[in-house]
Amino acid sequence: MDEQGQRRQCWRFATQERAIIEHLKLIPAKTKYLAVEECGLGRWIAQVAKPHVTEVVVCDPRHNSSISRHHHKCDEEDSYGLARLYRLGDLKAVWQPKDQSRAVFKCAVQSYLDAVQRQTALKLQIKAHFRQWGVIPLGSSVYSRRGRETYLNELKEEGVRQQQRLLYELLDGALENESKARRLMIQQGKHFAEIDLLQSVPGVGRIGAHLFCAYIQEPARFEKPSQLYRYCRLGIRDRSSDNKPLGYQQLDRNGHGVLKAMTYRAWLVAMRLKKGPIYQFYLASLKRSGNEVHARLNTQRKVLITLWTMWKNNATFDSAKLFGTQAQLTATA
Repeated sequence: MDEQGQRRQCWRFATQERAIIEHLKLIPAKTKYLAVEECGLGRWIAQVAKPHVTEVVVCDPRHNSSISRHHHKCDEEDSYGLARLYRLGDLKAVWQPKDQSRAVFKCAVQSYLDAVQRQTALKLQIKAHFRQWGVIPLGSSVYSRRGRETYLNELKEEGVRQQQRLLYELLDGALENESKARRLMIQQGKHFAEIDLLQSVPGVGRIGAHLFCAYIQEPARFEKPSQLYRYCRLGIRDRSSDNKPLGYQQLDRNGHGVLKAMTYRAWLVAMRLKKGPIYQFYLASLKRSGNEVHARLNTQRKVLITLWTMWKNNATFDSAKLFGTQAQLTATA
């Protein structure tokens, strides 16, 4: 599409590096702008096309409802629709990492999370299979090599025991894979000095610091805390019509639940210990709000903003800065 909005040409070709570069060079223009919807290949396509275009924008497809929800889906019409939205300045760009090493590190963290999910699913499957035959396993001893034999002996059918042993073999492999993925994640995380800084926050720990560093990538990408909260599924969604509320306020489901879960674990550790700055902040927030859920969410947001500020300012953790004036007085009392 040219600057006047006229359709020029449309090609169909394989999603290959050589084909992408070849067709970009075929465009007879000195100034070229490329718009791509975010997908599994979005970052790679942007890197391949960047040297051959004036500007490349990877946009959020959720904001392109005229394309994604159109009653007539067609690749050619969708491409022209994307070009029209770019020409109108109506695309919402998705942040892309500038450092390739951080993108590789994020993939290592995601591999570790996938390994955790696989072994968790297998553990649930093993317990469910035991319950089908009247054996009720309690605790985590059913997963240990010594404890599993006790439960296997309670199964009367030999065929069922053989099936369970196959599941245990898969579990052992998944646990070994999780251990390797964790070591790989920590090994690649040694290149980023902020991880040692962030894991000093109570309840965050080494794994939480790696998750935060991998998914945030750069603290400067967020201009204000509300953007960070929404990215971590802790932002507030408020629907209204003509300034009249439609239902209750809710948490925005867009974002990464991994970071929300990380802050929840930090709050959970503080609640178990019944001490520390995170716990004191929760008590102060509970006194102000009078609601346990609101106090917990405020504490989770405080953990996020603390990590973000420490990384951005390269500052160490200071428990005194965790409290506001009124909250500090309440915690001291």
